[in-house]
Amino acid sequence: MAADIRRLVASLALVALTGCNAILGPSRPDTNWHVYERGHFVFHVRPGSFAEQQVGNLGPLLEDQFVVSRSRLGLTYDGRIAMYLYNSGSDAGLADDLGNGDHSGVAFPETEAVKAACVSPLNGNLFGLLAHEANHVITHKGLGRPGTTLLNEGLASAIVSESHYAVGPSFYYAWTAAHRSQIPPIANLADDNKWRDYQSQVAYSAGASFLAYLIETEGAARLRQIYYASSSSFAATFQSVYGRSLATAQADWLAFCEQRAAAVRADPGPR
Repeated sequence: MAADIRRLVASLALVALTGCNAILGPSRPDTNWHVYERGHFVFHVRPGSFAEQQVGNLGPLLEDQFVVSRSRLGLTYDGRIAMYLYNSGSDAGLADDLGNGDHSGVAFPETEAVKAACVSPLNGNLFGLLAHEANHVITHKGLGRPGTTLLNEGLASAIVSESHYAVGPSFYYAWTAAHRSQIPPIANLADDNKWRDYQSQVAYSAGASFLAYLIETEGAARLRQIYYASSSSFAATFQSVYGRSLATAQADWLAFCEQRAAAVRADPGPR
C-alpha cells in the first residue's frame, strides 16, 4: 500500500495547474467534434480520438463523481456539463508546468462547461483532472462562487470520488502525512494574496486535504458556512463556525492525517 501511495503521489504530481473561469466558456470551439450524451455529461470528443474510445468508460466514472459530489456537499444541482475533451494541451490551447498542457483543464461554471486535455492512459491521474474540473461546475452551480481560492481549488479536489481510483481524500491524507514539513499555515492558504506564494502542488493538495478532513469529521453544513467567507474574514468566520482557531484546526488535521497514515502502515492490505 505504501508503494502504491508513492507511485500515486508521483503520478498526481504531473497534474499541472487546473483552473476555473467563472464567466467565460470555451471560446468559439471548432466544429470538429463527435458528441455523446451520458447522464449528466455531454462529451465533445475529437473523431477517432482516445477520448472517443473511452466515452463508454468516462461516462460512468464522471456520473459517479456527480452523485458523490452532490452527496458530500448536500447539493440539489441537477444540470448537465459539457465536457470538451481535446487530444492534447496544444489542441486545447492550454499550458502547464511541463510546457504542453497535456495534464491541464479549465472549468466554465457559468456555461456549465469544461475543456481539458484527454491523453492516454485512462488512470487515476486523468480521472482526477476531469473530476476536479467537473467539480468546479457542480460546486459553483450548487453553492455559488466561493470567497477564497482555497475553497475554490481545494474543494474541487477534496470531494473527488474514490469509487474507482484512490485519488480523493485518502490520497490527500497520505500526502499530508508525507509532506508535513512543506505545508504552510492554512491561514496563509486562505489568503488570496498569499496563495500563489506556494508551489501549486503544495497549495492544491494541502487545501484539498484540509477541506476533506473538515467534511469527514464535521460535515458539509459547517463547510458551507465558511464557503463564502473572503480572505479578510475567513479566520474569524472559521472560528465562529467551528469553535476553534485555524491554527488549532490545522494541528488537529495534521494529527488526523498522521493517524490515518499509521493505520495504513499497520494494515497495508487492500482497502
